[in-house]
Amino acid sequence: MRLVLAFQSTVAKVTDEPERNEDAVCIDEGRGVFAVADGASESFDSRAWAHLLASRFVELPAVSPEWVNAARQSYDRTWDYNSLGWSEQMAFDRGSFSTLLGCQWQEHLGNLEIVSVGDSVAVHVEAAKVVQSHPYTTAAEFDQRPRLLSTRAEANEFVSAASFNNDSGTVWHLSEGSVVLLMTDALGQWLLSENPAGSRLERLLSVNTDAAFTELVLSERREGVLRIDDTSLLVLAVRSRPQAK
Repeated sequence: MRLVLAFQSTVAKVTDEPERNEDAVCIDEGRGVFAVADGASESFDSRAWAHLLASRFVELPAVSPEWVNAARQSYDRTWDYNSLGWSEQMAFDRGSFSTLLGCQWQEHLGNLEIVSVGDSVAVHVEAAKVVQSHPYTTAAEFDQRPRLLSTRAEANEFVSAASFNNDSGTVWHLSEGSVVLLMTDALGQWLLSENPAGSRLERLLSVNTDAAFTELVLSERREGVLRIDDTSLLVLAVRSRPQAK
């Protein structure tokens, strides 16, 4: 069995400024590795940090203190600190922050290994029903301040905790027909706020074009039930491999 990308789309917080979208997605479908990162708007250059984290996870899908430090060093090398103005230096020193949601398909086991830092969410769907989600299981959890990966070393101390792997990681056993949704926080809260998930999940699973996803996001924003934020979705599906003739 293989894990394929069935659909992918994003809608920026400000729809006519897509270049300011701070969500990042990186995919290596052949290796079964997928990542979503959501940069925090209040930080210095969260867009670049989110893209770096997502691409680094796909390159090396294992989050550890060494992994995060290498990402920080790579980020720092992209900036000439002395060329920044004093206000930019102050913002740089405060750091950039981002979530990271990554997963890797273990085909021989039928397992999906997931790691999540922050409030980007994976949702496991079977027969058009939510089976489980990670790291959050309820909409109320999105109201808390999430832990984020940072360009500041001291802000990442939680990654060194003995509990980090258990807190951030999980493994789901999937079978043919299983669907996994990867999404940033606004969409995750919207979906999990309907308990049990019914019509919202059905609408989400029916979306198969950028235009349809954009219309869904904008209509729910107008209704006041979806927070106005960068909104991204990946739909992954487990499918059997074609048999050799």
